[in-house]
Amino acid sequence: MFNMYITVPTRTSSAIKELEVDLLSQKARFTFKDGGRGYEFSNVSKRAIANVLFNPDVSLGFWVNNNCINSERAYETSTTRDVAVGRLKRALAKEAQLPSFA
Repeated sequence: MFNMYITVPTRTSSAIKELEVDLLSQKARFTFKDGGRGYEFSNVSKRAIANVLFNPDVSLGFWVNNNCINSERAYETSTTRDVAVGRLKRALAKEAQLPSFA
């Protein structure tokens, strides 16, 4: 699949060095200021991606925490272990919902 990452315009952030997003493939890549490896998440909300691109008031650290790291739908795709965790999260999310008889 074709990826077209757009770098989110620079904002003051104490945690995030760089954030790139791809609206069409619902992906986000970012690196922290303290160094280390970069992270890539898939299945990121398209609405959230559009919001971070067009709303300059959105904090990058807040956005990453809510829409990637602590999201119930997004999963990390950069390592094998994290891909397995992402599959598990998706499988649990599809768990059958039984009707309530009250």
